[in-house]
Amino acid sequence: MSRDPVLRRAAISWARSGELTPQRLWPVLRALGGVEALLSSSEEELTKRLESGTKALAVLRSAEDVSSEKWVTQLERAGVRVVTAFDEEYPDALAEISDPPFLLFAAGNLERLRLPAVGIVGSRAATRYGRDVAARLARELSAAGITIVSGFARGVDESAHQAALGAPGGTIAVLGCGLDVDYPREHAALKEAMRARDLLLSEFPPGTEPMPTNFPVRNRIIAGLCAGVVVVEASRRSGSLITARLANEFGRDVFAVPGSVFSPTSIGTHALLRDGAILCRGAEDVLAELFPTIGTAPAGKTAAAASAVASLSGEGRRVWERLRKEEDASAEGSSSSRRPAWPSWATTAGTEPGGIERLKE
Repeated sequence: MSRDPVLRRAAISWARSGELTPQRLWPVLRALGGVEALLSSSEEELTKRLESGTKALAVLRSAEDVSSEKWVTQLERAGVRVVTAFDEEYPDALAEISDPPFLLFAAGNLERLRLPAVGIVGSRAATRYGRDVAARLARELSAAGITIVSGFARGVDESAHQAALGAPGGTIAVLGCGLDVDYPREHAALKEAMRARDLLLSEFPPGTEPMPTNFPVRNRIIAGLCAGVVVVEASRRSGSLITARLANEFGRDVFAVPGSVFSPTSIGTHALLRDGAILCRGAEDVLAELFPTIGTAPAGKTAAAASAVASLSGEGRRVWERLRKEEDASAEGSSSSRRPAWPSWATTAGTEPGGIERLKE
């Protein structure tokens, strides 16, 4: 929970306003030097910076928005946890990106947010090979204490979630709709299992339907939560390529699994490999690159190590992350030198003001 209820109330109000987006507000907040400076700014100054009087008023009224607090109280009584960007439970990795969500709606085990995470994403129309690879990667990484993050879609996402369900690392599903909306419908049993043992997350409030424009926005959360993202299968215009590009922009490692040269679901992954993504032949490649201290140790030992990390205080967790990053930076071959130079067809599908491509999932 946030140490400052005013900050929590403001974040909730921003998310509810319908006028403010993370892509628009965070740059202004950073330019002004923090939330206190933002909330104490004049209406004239904020109107100029936000290029909107309506947006300026939404910011200035947010600290006193009691109705937003009542709204959250009702949601939490119904079993939906609301985590704002100023709460202790908010994941540090996600807070580092340029436009983190003002808040996350959560159902399930919030401790999953404290473990190291890897994203596994891919085609909804996955081949049997793609599903098998995703399942094996998720099973082995989660057994090593790594949380598997994916988008709860059909195909690769589903296989990854199923394989990691209830394992030491477990799994997090980031939805492109409200937590109470059953999409895809055939995943109802998986959703309930994840609610009981793992974690469901969404930036979208309850009742939000799965509109096509939601999924690219959702993808930045998947990329932001993770130390790296593995693309198992992807067609030429797959939404997984957006997740990979965003991961690259956020400084995360991007891995790609090779496939058949005859398969259309391998076009995207082969393009990523051509342009500098890290070859992924199995969990050992991901562990060696991102978590060399875990390596391929027995699952019991790695799960214990992950549990020890999860039990750290907020400050201890930050120190651990800093040491891990320094260790990674000293390893042979800087990961930044391998970040892909994205092909034009992966970035030219019509850019929104916030920099998120409007491709279908």
